[in-house]
Amino acid sequence: MCAHPFLKVGLDLSTTKGRHVVLVEDIVDTGLTLSLLKAHLLQECQAASVSVVCLLDKAARRKVQIAPEYKGFDCPDFFIVGYGLDFNEYYRTLPYIGVLKPEKYQ
Repeated sequence: MCAHPFLKVGLDLSTTKGRHVVLVEDIVDTGLTLSLLKAHLLQECQAASVSVVCLLDKAARRKVQIAPEYKGFDCPDFFIVGYGLDFNEYYRTLPYIGVLKPEKYQ
């Protein structure tokens, strides 16, 4: 069975069997969810391969061994907002990517 109790995905993952899958992420941070999804697609869903492409790679916060195969930019360990990245639903619609001042989230 390809379903996973912790993954809430709005598509039938069983369609990935034997296919090459590309996961598109805005930012790769700890890598926990991504590594879980990648392993699930390979082992349970029997995808032929799983690659990751991301706009921002924040490797300094990584908690598991995973690296995107394709990335736009390395991201320093700052709280990033804009272009869909948010803090408590704020700053998501900024037309740029910016660093949130620590006093806003501490």
